[in-house]
Amino acid sequence: MEMRRQEYPRRAAAASFIVLAMALSHPWAALAAPSGVNAEIDSLRRTVDELLQRVKELEQQRASRSPTGDESWAAKTSVASPGSERTPSAPAVGAPKAAGPGAIAVDELAAERALERTLTAEGALLLGPKQFDVEPNFNYVRRESDQSMLIVADGAIGIRRALTRRNEFDLGLRIRAGLPFSSQFELDLPYRWVDQSLVLPVGLTGVNETSNQGSSVGDIKVGFATTLLRERGWRPDLVGRVTWDTDTGDQMDGVVPMGIGYNELRFGLTALKRQDPLAFTTSLSYTTTFEKDDIKPGDQWGLLLGVSLAASPETSLSLALVQSFSGEVEINGHRIAGSDQVSSVLALGASSILGRRTLLSVSLGIGLTDDAPDYSVNLSLPMRF
Repeated sequence: MEMRRQEYPRRAAAASFIVLAMALSHPWAALAAPSGVNAEIDSLRRTVDELLQRVKELEQQRASRSPTGDESWAAKTSVASPGSERTPSAPAVGAPKAAGPGAIAVDELAAERALERTLTAEGALLLGPKQFDVEPNFNYVRRESDQSMLIVADGAIGIRRALTRRNEFDLGLRIRAGLPFSSQFELDLPYRWVDQSLVLPVGLTGVNETSNQGSSVGDIKVGFATTLLRERGWRPDLVGRVTWDTDTGDQMDGVVPMGIGYNELRFGLTALKRQDPLAFTTSLSYTTTFEKDDIKPGDQWGLLLGVSLAASPETSLSLALVQSFSGEVEINGHRIAGSDQVSSVLALGASSILGRRTLLSVSLGIGLTDDAPDYSVNLSLPMRF
């Protein structure tokens, strides 16, 4: 119907031109015709002029409404499939915008938005000044370990295994605040609950299983990060970070060791190199743990090698290898032989934008060594203000 309304003035003008041409095709017609006929011809000429002016005005109005040209015919005539309803919806976050007939202009900032939010949550990018991220998070870790024990019963000697099963649940709130000079303040407020089962051998054939639970406020972490280098050519972004891990948590809750409760100082460097739609990250960290109650856990080196992919404007995928090397534990100044550990975890993650300010991030960790957790699941919901 819209096309017919637009074509009507054109057709009327064309018909008027034909009538006018026929009236003027013979020069003697104007002389021989009565005066009333001449007046009619003059009126017809004025009508044609008015129609041409109207057509010009319509063309200008349509051009002002659609600066990119004619609207898509498919968009005007599209019909919903049977059993479906066509409802108006808002454009997706970061959706590409039409630049003209048959062309698409991609907003690069929108296409990178999910990836950049993910890299910020991972610590590879920092917030701008006066920006804030508030990130509720949940982490579940499953650990199973066993050790051999020498059993003597009824004059017989045997070797049996003692099994420890741990389910660790961490709830926390992470806050990041952008500062001037490409810097960032970081605060982590955690809480931990642990369910632990011990399966101990009794004699040569029996077992005794006990289950205990413990909980504690976690170790509050305060950190400061700054961008040391900006990506240019072969040179990556480089972020330096220092974190104070306080001893606010309890080392033990009853008979359940909580795995926290020590003062630690951590130094780290994170390098980021972009090759859109990929982003490669490398992190190196060193953590020193301070002695408490005559016990000093070994210092720790950490290494992360990761890659993230902008799968779509709203979604990113990530893959990382996370390794840590811990030194031997010292008790009363004496090192315990064999207490050093090597932990290696393969981390798989996905992040998706839920709204303009909210990102949902899910990751799965799979332990690759005996000292690593069997597996872990992490959920976080960074919200930007």
